[in-house]
Amino acid sequence: MEEDLDVGVPELKGEGEIPDPLDILLDYMLEVSLLNPSDTTNAETVIASDDDVESIVVPRTLARSTITPTDLVKWPGITLDGAGLPGARRVFIGPTETEARSLKLRQLVFADSLNPSASCTRFSLSTDGKLLAACFGSSDILVWRLPDGLPVQRLHPHGHAKDVLSLAFSPDNRSLVSGSGDTTAIVWDIRHGRVFLRLEGHHGAVKRAVYAPHGALIATASQKVAMIWNASTGACLHSFDIEGMLYEVAFSLNNPHIYVDQGGPCLIYETQTYTRIAELRHGEKSCESAESHQGDRIVTASPNGQVKIWSALTGQQLFAIDYPGGLSYPVTFSPDGSEILAACDPDETAVTFDSWTGELRRVYQLAGKLHHASYCPSRDYVALGDGAGDLRVCDAKSGAFLARFQALNTEINREVWPRFLFGGRNLVANFSDGLSLLHDMQDVLRLR
Repeated sequence: MEEDLDVGVPELKGEGEIPDPLDILLDYMLEVSLLNPSDTTNAETVIASDDDVESIVVPRTLARSTITPTDLVKWPGITLDGAGLPGARRVFIGPTETEARSLKLRQLVFADSLNPSASCTRFSLSTDGKLLAACFGSSDILVWRLPDGLPVQRLHPHGHAKDVLSLAFSPDNRSLVSGSGDTTAIVWDIRHGRVFLRLEGHHGAVKRAVYAPHGALIATASQKVAMIWNASTGACLHSFDIEGMLYEVAFSLNNPHIYVDQGGPCLIYETQTYTRIAELRHGEKSCESAESHQGDRIVTASPNGQVKIWSALTGQQLFAIDYPGGLSYPVTFSPDGSEILAACDPDETAVTFDSWTGELRRVYQLAGKLHHASYCPSRDYVALGDGAGDLRVCDAKSGAFLARFQALNTEINREVWPRFLFGGRNLVANFSDGLSLLHDMQDVLRLR
């Protein structure tokens, strides 16, 4: 039988940099763990000390990575080269934010091995949270396996001629669709690294490319055109000419509708006849929208105004929520559909409401205006990123503060794509110093 290939943990030290004694100790611990692979628990290792020395949290998944014969059968392109590198991230954890103490959290940092200094410009998680696809300002797409961080594919042969602008996994996670500045979208066979379909017809950069929940259709969008494609044959089924800018296109999760968000009105089309059935507006104000995971309602928000709830089937307004100071986007539903979260820019807070009654639930104080929010699929946690570069993780049920990370990448246009996403309880975030996998939040939060 072939032996597993153990992955060593490379040191992350710059030239002339004096090694941190705690980093030396941590590297020794990781080396020892490589020599004792029988311990396969998911528990974390903690070095605790007095107030003058930081604590370090080491997720067990950083200790060793292996390639097995089974891996090679499933992923012919799997390799050790370009694997996620162990790094350190400062996190503040405590019963309240004022009582939070500083810890050093070990994480995986992802980069393009051919251009390690390049910043991540797009990323996407598979629906099961086991794969991460990312681009680093080029036409190449890198795919890693989570949580061990091994690269399974580099998608580039006969691919895009310009930078990738959009990424989305298929519902079965076997394929990936990418949109590019070269006016095309490509459907990739992830396992074999091949172009499966090339979708051509746009006359501008393809800034959005998404799958329908059933996987049979793909929607793409350029500046003023949205197109619907057969995901198996690549045939163009319909094209929408949109007056004005086009910011987002998405399929309904539970009915035969497609939503086109123009940043002003949100348009709803029926996907069998492509008839427009509704137009959701906040007067002449710009607005953004989100659909509930149950597919029954849509929420919209405009700058310093109201939040409105609509029927996803008919486009009828159900009710509106007013709040002192006004509400704004981003706006989203909790995974179970019971709660709506929106921004309140004047107060630099994120506010949640009962999605059926509009009753105020809780207020999260931030260090800047809310730029992005993401719920954990189980609704245990909510992550809130603000304009000051802070990423807060809170208990979504009680509202309690859990952890705060610094140096979130704030140079990215908020309207273009999210800065962080939950894959199960693992959090992937684009920080200013790299794309990082923050391991199981439950393990980290045991230190509170």
